[in-house]
Amino acid sequence: MAKKEKTIAVSVKDIERAGQLVEQVLIGDRVIGEVVAKGVKFEAHLMGDQQTFVVKSQEEGLETILAQYHLHQG
Repeated sequence: MAKKEKTIAVSVKDIERAGQLVEQVLIGDRVIGEVVAKGVKFEAHLMGDQQTFVVKSQEEGLETILAQYHLHQG
C-alpha cells in the first residue's frame, strides 16, 4: 500500500544577526535551518546538528537544508 503524499508548507524568513543577513528556513513555526553568506560562498546549518555545509548559492543552501532535514527527520 502506497503512502499518501503530504503537502508541507516551507517558508523562508530573512533576519539580521550581528549586522549579517541570515536566511531562516521554517516548517510551520519551527526553524529547521539557516543559510548564512560567508564571502562569495554560503554556509547551510541544520538546527540540532553540528555539521555545516558549504554551498555556492542561497538556493543550494535551502535545498541542502531541506534534503538533510528530510533524510534525518524521525
